[in-house]
Amino acid sequence: MTTVHHADRRRAGRISHRTRVVISGTDVNRVQFAEETETITISKFGAAVRSAYQLKLGEEVSLRTKDHDRAGQFVVVWRGKEGTLQDGLIGMEWLEPRLFWGVDFPPEDWGRAPK
Repeated sequence: MTTVHHADRRRAGRISHRTRVVISGTDVNRVQFAEETETITISKFGAAVRSAYQLKLGEEVSLRTKDHDRAGQFVVVWRGKEGTLQDGLIGMEWLEPRLFWGVDFPPEDWGRAPK
């Protein structure tokens, strides 16, 4: 069974990073698709992308980068609310986190005020 994490329980900070990707899987109507899009934000544990397809929470999707031809499996953990500015945004989390994006992430305490 796949565990879907609530958006408020983020494990790592996100950074804005746009890279061309192809996501593929099955939408809420059980129609298989492959869509070229781009990341909006990325983290060590996942990414947010914009998609024209409605995806079900917990659905597994494949993601392949266009520039470096890297591929990975993700699970949909968040969807933007319909009719809002976030409509069409999909939050995805790695099934098996690994180095993937080719960027250095800031330390986890970056931007936090000292205690």
